[in-house]
Amino acid sequence: MPNNILTERLIRMDKSDGSRVAASLPEVYAALMADEVEAFPALRPHQRHALHAFLVQLGAMAMHEAGLTEPPVVSGHWRRIIRGLTPGWPCDEPWQLVVCDITKPAFMQPPASSKELEKDYKNSVGTPDELDMLVTSKNHDVKSEVAGEVQTDDWAFVIITLQTMAGYDGAGNYGISRMPSGYGNRSAFSLTASISAGGHVRHDIVALLQHREEMLNDIAYLADSGKDLLWVETWDGTEKEAIAGGLDPFYIEVCRRIRLVKRGGTLQSIRAPSKRRGRRAIDMKGLTGDPWQPVGINTNPRGTPPAFLGPRKFGYERVVDGLTSPDWKPPYLLRPLQSERDKEMLLVARGMIRGEGGTSGYHERTIPLKPKVVRVFGRGGGLEELGDIARERIEQVGKVKNILRHAIATFAANGDSDFGAHRNGQPSPNQLAQPWANRLDEIVDARFFEHLQDEFEEDASERDDVRKQWLRNGNDGVIDEAEKVLSAAQDALPCLSVQKFKARVRADSIFWGRLRGNEGLPSLFDSQEEEETWENSDQTTQERNPTEGQMTLFE
Repeated sequence: MPNNILTERLIRMDKSDGSRVAASLPEVYAALMADEVEAFPALRPHQRHALHAFLVQLGAMAMHEAGLTEPPVVSGHWRRIIRGLTPGWPCDEPWQLVVCDITKPAFMQPPASSKELEKDYKNSVGTPDELDMLVTSKNHDVKSEVAGEVQTDDWAFVIITLQTMAGYDGAGNYGISRMPSGYGNRSAFSLTASISAGGHVRHDIVALLQHREEMLNDIAYLADSGKDLLWVETWDGTEKEAIAGGLDPFYIEVCRRIRLVKRGGTLQSIRAPSKRRGRRAIDMKGLTGDPWQPVGINTNPRGTPPAFLGPRKFGYERVVDGLTSPDWKPPYLLRPLQSERDKEMLLVARGMIRGEGGTSGYHERTIPLKPKVVRVFGRGGGLEELGDIARERIEQVGKVKNILRHAIATFAANGDSDFGAHRNGQPSPNQLAQPWANRLDEIVDARFFEHLQDEFEEDASERDDVRKQWLRNGNDGVIDEAEKVLSAAQDALPCLSVQKFKARVRADSIFWGRLRGNEGLPSLFDSQEEEETWENSDQTTQERNPTEGQMTLFE
């Protein structure tokens, strides 16, 4: 059975010429450097960053060890420098998926100190999806399909993902060191000129090498000649074996004691537990050394960086908080190279949402960045200024959302301002209004960073006008979109027909009245506009309800 990923073609890839081929790991690197890889058929979406990070870290380590500054372009060269990381294993055990001797490493599988410890490996797993880090409430179709058509690269990708991305999953199953808590997420932010697999990998390898010295200076437990491939280190699962420091800046870890075995002509996995903390012996306090995550500052009063996904996923609020807070520095791989500081680039955000007892989806977002913002992340100054502008915009959107929610809830309550009177087992007016407020949030989110950069690139004297146009321009401003959402909600939500006109009038009154008030955005309105707004609002309401046009507000 093919087994050695350095010499045998075990990884399927779709190439840009339309062909599907199998390749060894060095051949994968050569194809990536030539930007010929379209996809890996066995790679599932949530495994994408795990594979990307593995390829980048391994490639950067191999190049550093070989003294290279430019990635090789031929597979034979890649094979030589990757082998150079494991000179103590001339038979390539660290690159074989199955090694029968448990005292020797296998690919992403740490060795034990004694063959007697085979008894610890009691838990047998028959398919890759059973071993996967996904913890879901049901067996999705994609999982069943993978289980029925297992090939060697399915196992390779799931082992990479589990060993470098998993969090806490019950006693004996502890998470990775590059995750500040067992229920965190190893989310990722990076800058690249290309989101193709090859362009992105190549960029991050070169960038990582350039940031090596800075990482060594920033993080005390990293060492220039430290441990790099942790799966070659003996691990019996005891607390005394936990690693307290002396790690290479690009180290690749393993967090679970697992081994692949061949039984009945098929691959299976066997697992053994580890003691508390797993392989991590120190509290890294957010300084995880992960080049894709924000770098915590020692005086950070808020603890670990916030780039770990929550319910807001990669929404504009989460991204702004994660990348512009004064409590942490941008990720190393979000800092442009010297040659990129005057170019348009792409910010790529990736991550799996994890919580206690389960996973809740994988998410990606790509944000085009203009040169001035690229320079901000490259120590060009202005990050605090950008963050201030972004947070002001978020605060203003929040005001509009709250006002919109109030107006829609009033309509849903048949124009009654006493929402407490509507408790009949049905959704409350506020509950009915929330999805509509979320709809506005989605509309704002779609172009938030485009509009933010428009303002940031202007001179300070012009920014106020740009902001006002973003908020209200008669077409697609935030308030314009909120008015459209209010109208759609009034058309869609149930309302007693006899109360509908009153409900519309009161909802419109709340919407425009609060926007013009001190708690809204009064600077967007002058007295003439206020009068025109009310005239237009009243006219629109009567056009919708011509037979009720003579009703008074409180009728």
